[in-house]
This record gives sequence, structure tokens and C-alpha cells, in this order.
Amino acid sequence: MGADEVRPDIVLTAAPAPGRLAPFAHAVTAQIGTDPEVGTGRFVLLHDPARPASWESDTRVVVYVEADIDAEMAEDQLLTDVGWTWLQECLAAAEAPFTALGGTVTAVRSTSFEALSARGHETSIQVRASWSPSGLVDLPEHFTAWISLMELCAGLDPYHPGVTRIGEISS
Repeated sequence: MGADEVRPDIVLTAAPAPGRLAPFAHAVTAQIGTDPEVGTGRFVLLHDPARPASWESDTRVVVYVEADIDAEMAEDQLLTDVGWTWLQECLAAAEAPFTALGGTVTAVRSTSFEALSARGHETSIQVRASWSPSGLVDLPEHFTAWISLMELCAGLDPYHPGVTRIGEISS
């Protein structure tokens, strides 16, 4: 998947890459729609010819995804396990081979007070993960896995360019 194949409601933007993690780095952010609360993410590609031992490679992918979820879903004790499974399934579906996978999934519940009280209760899921592409590296596969994870976390239907869902056909 290239940037031109990303669903039209996901806006990609080049972002400053972290300078201390590797000698070479590139970063992209994503926002679903015009409301950043629906879903946001960050994809960072790192390259270090010194091959840090924990990477098991000279290349590392670091991703972040955050999306609003409903309050009932946030209460589910298995949400973090499900979020991790979503990441693994997205990597498998994109056929993105990897090694040294690690990360966290967090369910966030917050309540706003005083001047922010109009915001009320908010809930979201956050996935932070990193892995090293393995084998013959095809980076678009890893990018595709990240975009798919954003879609899952935000509750979007899978995007298939050129395919119209029956419910979207107008009479």
C-alpha cells in the first residue's frame, strides 16, 4: 500500500522524526477525518547500520495509534488483549514479516472538569508497538499493517478502493 492507496478520509502528513533513536529516521502522522479524536497515528521508520541488539536488525518500525471507543468497550477487561491481537492480525494480513515485536495497548478513560466539563467522559484505545522487518523487507507491507490497525481501532470498515458496499449504492 502506498500513500496514494490510503482511504480518502485518512490524511497523511510528513512529521519530524526522532533524532536520537537512530542515525536515519523518517516519520509520518495520520489523522482520520477532520476530528483528531476519531483516530490518529504515527509511523516511524528507523535505520541504524550498527544493528542494535534489541532490534535484531538494522531497521525498526515504531507505530502509535489512538482512537476513540465507546465507554462500554473501554470497560471490557479483554480490550487490551484484543488490541494486541488486532496488531498481530494486521501484520499477518499485510504479509509483513517481522521479528522482535513489542509494545503496549492502553485503554484510557478520562473525565473533564471545570472549564473542560463540556468534554465530559472520554474513552480511547492506544497502541504503541515496534518491530523489526525481517526477510526481504518490503516496507509498504508494514505501512499497510499500521493503516489497517488504525482502521480497526477507529471501528472503520476495511477499505477496498473501487469496491462499493451494497449499503452505499444510491437508488
